[in-house]
Amino acid sequence: MAEPLSFSALVSRQYVPSSAENFVLYVLLEAVARADGQTGQRLPLNLGVVLDRSGSMYDEHRLDYVVEAVKFLVENLAPEDKVTIVAFADTARVIVGPDQCHDKSFVDRALQDVDLLEIGGGTQMALGMRAAIDEVRKSLGAERLNRVLVLTDGQTYEETACLDLVRQNAGQLSFSAMGVGAEFNEKLLMRIAEDSHGKYHFIGESSQIPGIFEDELEGLRAVTVRNGRIEINLSQGVQVREAFRASPEIYSLGTPLVDEQRRIIYEIGDLEGGVPGSVLLTLVLPPRRPGSVRVGAATFRFDVPAVGERTVQSDVTVEYTLDRSLSSRVSPRVMNLVDQVSIAKAQAKAEEELRQGNVERATRLLNNAIQGTQRMGNVKATQALTGLIEQVKKTQTLQTTAAKTTLLQAQAVVRKTQMLDPEALKRLTSDE
Repeated sequence: MAEPLSFSALVSRQYVPSSAENFVLYVLLEAVARADGQTGQRLPLNLGVVLDRSGSMYDEHRLDYVVEAVKFLVENLAPEDKVTIVAFADTARVIVGPDQCHDKSFVDRALQDVDLLEIGGGTQMALGMRAAIDEVRKSLGAERLNRVLVLTDGQTYEETACLDLVRQNAGQLSFSAMGVGAEFNEKLLMRIAEDSHGKYHFIGESSQIPGIFEDELEGLRAVTVRNGRIEINLSQGVQVREAFRASPEIYSLGTPLVDEQRRIIYEIGDLEGGVPGSVLLTLVLPPRRPGSVRVGAATFRFDVPAVGERTVQSDVTVEYTLDRSLSSRVSPRVMNLVDQVSIAKAQAKAEEELRQGNVERATRLLNNAIQGTQRMGNVKATQALTGLIEQVKKTQTLQTTAAKTTLLQAQAVVRKTQMLDPEALKRLTSDE
């Protein structure tokens, strides 16, 4: 059987100046699962779909597009798949149970009558999540791919309860969070997805909803490796300054927690075939004598369906040198991701400055981010950030619908790992 994935540890500089104090080294730890279907059997799905049916979901035909999207999902189920559909507003109700999802006429009637449900007009997302989780847990197991999809267009009550549900089901369920329009709390939905190793989707136009559901289904079908975990054991004297998830989305992994064995563990969840799952570390190295040095040992642990747990390892090594010309060489691939993370950090900082009313600082940060996207040739990110800075100059705030929508669009683009075009990526790889 072919190896189910590749795992590599790439450093920003292979040569490190021996006399440098607190030398910064970026390390990209990346796992890529095979995409050819040879890693084991496809896992049957065990899904919960949580749909907002509050009053605002009637705007822009949002509910109609949701019904279309869920019908597509149900029509493309395999016989062994299970799906629960929950509608929520002030209360929550299971409208399709896991044993009813293959009865297409029943599902059609339930979806067509969703607007007739007497469940109020507010937004109690935690109630909807809890109802779906209860149903999904009835078929929970390692032999199934267990996920809850949550779609909303508004601010929910009891946000802490939503995060508590994610925490309580950690390691057993993942959550994908979808926000429609501009009135939802994007920070909450991002946390739900990040904390459970699911996906976050910003849906600017209601007509995009069916496509997002299709992408979710394709992604679930493409999972070939489960429960991925990156471990790195640091050598003495090596420190971690910060860590970011680098692909498929960019976000902070919080303060690094180093145990007594100088080990750090990063959970990265399930991997779709061909889609890299990676972590970017900022290490600080001490000075050393010239010679080859292992600064860390990285291990990737994962499960293969119908096979069991597997591990692969990769050492993180550098060459200490007195030759300054050697230490000036960098890895284009790693530095490209470093630049993308820096842009994401600048955008997030600019957003925080705007919330505090510091428009001048926010504008300066956004201009710096735009210079980075232009240098990288990332047209989509450049356009998104340019649109955001124009809105900032016009409104001086994020409180208008137009400004919030532009911010959400910029967030969505900058969070995605935006590699260059295929030919440019080939050049980056060949320069390693």
